[in-house]
Parts: sequence; C-alpha cells; structure tokens
Amino acid sequence: MAKNFHESYENEHPGLPTERSTGFVFAGVATIVALILFYSNDYTITKGVIIALIIATIFALLAQFASPLLRPINILWFKFSLLLFKIVNPIIMFIMYALVIVPAGLIMQLKADPLKAKKDPEAKTYWIEKDPEQSTRPMKNQF
Repeated sequence: MAKNFHESYENEHPGLPTERSTGFVFAGVATIVALILFYSNDYTITKGVIIALIIATIFALLAQFASPLLRPINILWFKFSLLLFKIVNPIIMFIMYALVIVPAGLIMQLKADPLKAKKDPEAKTYWIEKDPEQSTRPMKNQF
C-alpha cells in the first residue's frame, strides 16, 4: 500500500488479548450461565448450575495462576472473533444503512430541496442573487 497516508492500514486487526483476560472472560460467561440456570429453575441448584460454576472456577484459577495454559483457547477465540467480525460487520452496516440513511434520504427528498434540483417553470434563471454587501467584504481573516 502507498506510504503517503497519515494512517497505517497495514495492520488491520488488533493484537491478541492476554490469556489472563480471556480466562476471566470465560469465567464470567460461565458464571452468567450458572446464574441464568439457577434463576430459570426456580432458584434450585441443579447439575447444570454446578457444572457451570466448576467451569467458571477452573477458568478463573487458570487465568490467575497458570495463564500460559490458556494460550490455545485464546488463539482459537481470537480467530473466531475475526471470523464473526467479517460476517457480522457487513450485516450490521447494512441494517444501519437501511434503517437510518435510506429513510433520512427519503425524508430529505420529500421535505426539502437543498440542491435546488426541482424545476421551476416560472423562473427566468436558476442563478442565486448575491447580497451586494456580503460580496464587498474583505477576504482577510476568513477562518
């Protein structure tokens, strides 16, 4: 890519997160799953709740004391996130375009004519008259 840009587009993706943070994220998700199972079963502790809490504990302990063991999971999780980025990002951008940009453009076409593109059969010219006082101002301190 050309080197005459201010931004560098060579490294598109962020770096790999730490194994410790990935371990804590997995522990947090397992804890949330345990809480959901606990609340959905009328506040009773089931096998699913116990298994989710054991998994959360294992991930938290590994993240705290043996984070290098989480490196393969971290790499897989990162590659999965890049795949999700390539799939979900265009979908979200299309939804935003369809729900925000297109309606705004349609409303602008119905309500206003900022470019004065509509034809006026009674107009002699489409030139915009200038105020003589504004055209004689000095060009100093423009900004």
